[in-house]
Amino acid sequence: MELENATTSLSPSLSSSPSPSSSPQPPSALQWVWQLQLVCAVLGLPANAFVLWLTGWRLRCRGLAIFIFSVAASDFLFLANSTLQIWTAAHGHRWPLGTPLCRLHRFLLDLAYYGGLFLLAAISLDRCLLLLAPLWYRCRRPARWPAGLCAAAWLLAGCCSAPGTALAQASEVMPGLVVCRRERGRWQQLLGWLEVVLEGLLLPVGVLLLCNGAALAVAAARRRRQHGAGGLPARFQRLVAATLSGYLAIHLPFQLAQLLSHAFPRRFASLAYFVALAFNVGSCLNPCLYLLLATRACHRCVTRGDTGPTAPLPPGSVTPAPPPAPLPVPPGATTPMQSDTATPVPPDSTAPVPPGDPTPVPPGAPPPCPRRDPAPSVTPPPPP
Repeated sequence: MELENATTSLSPSLSSSPSPSSSPQPPSALQWVWQLQLVCAVLGLPANAFVLWLTGWRLRCRGLAIFIFSVAASDFLFLANSTLQIWTAAHGHRWPLGTPLCRLHRFLLDLAYYGGLFLLAAISLDRCLLLLAPLWYRCRRPARWPAGLCAAAWLLAGCCSAPGTALAQASEVMPGLVVCRRERGRWQQLLGWLEVVLEGLLLPVGVLLLCNGAALAVAAARRRRQHGAGGLPARFQRLVAATLSGYLAIHLPFQLAQLLSHAFPRRFASLAYFVALAFNVGSCLNPCLYLLLATRACHRCVTRGDTGPTAPLPPGSVTPAPPPAPLPVPPGATTPMQSDTATPVPPDSTAPVPPGDPTPVPPGAPPPCPRRDPAPSVTPPPPP
């Protein structure tokens, strides 16, 4: 991601005559750029922090929440690093913090960028496996499968950020103006093409298109086989649209702008810089989308009757219902029982039971135990 190099090319002092006493300032036409970045940082950092707290602490990073947690972490990291860009842009694009902090800033910025890009691919892969292998996904899927996908995405993002970190340094492009950028020397064009084509286009686009294309094909085939010809489920359509729109609206235009800036450096040198502002806007709007989805989920729960645990009611707020009044029975509703319906039993129908002979007790039998009277209860004396 050539954000710092594009920023350097926008500085008016690089095209003017060098002067040690000159104080390079950004042109007035570009002041709205860092002002927009400032607004996105002020609004997006608290919103992403709230999403991190909600998914990490309240939901314990279970299931799909861990993907939302990782995407919010990449957005938060990107906006936090954009504050350094705002500070340097407001001070004439100078970098007075030295090479070590320049490399750290470069690594975190690229990590946030590639992390968000590969997390979209990880979400597409997870949803694709859910549709292609539902039995394995629901019964035999490892419990840490979402965490493993997110860890693999962050690890791949770190590997892609390492080359740019090693080449970043605080260099003096003209007297009195030190900027943070990558120095590639004669390998500038080759490494730039590899970075844009391989890391930005082929790898994530291939995973996105392959996973979503296979999922759409399988879903359409199952839909036709079960319910005849018809469209895809609305929920799955929204999921695929949300995954692809995040890439098509932000990442793909930036990669195309970098391709144009590499192919035609004189005409499109600053195009990638302006397109990269979409990352700030997207990182600020993503928490609003998460909250909107959560509101729809709560609305569905209420519609289905699953309202969850209810709060205890205060005493006195519930009035007991009065007992029902007994209904009067009319006099003719019951029929009296006639006395001649019972058949009398004659007195000679029962035979008397003859008295039985007593059973003699053998002489060796033990004598019966004497009866013991219960012990009298003792009442304790009263305390003095």
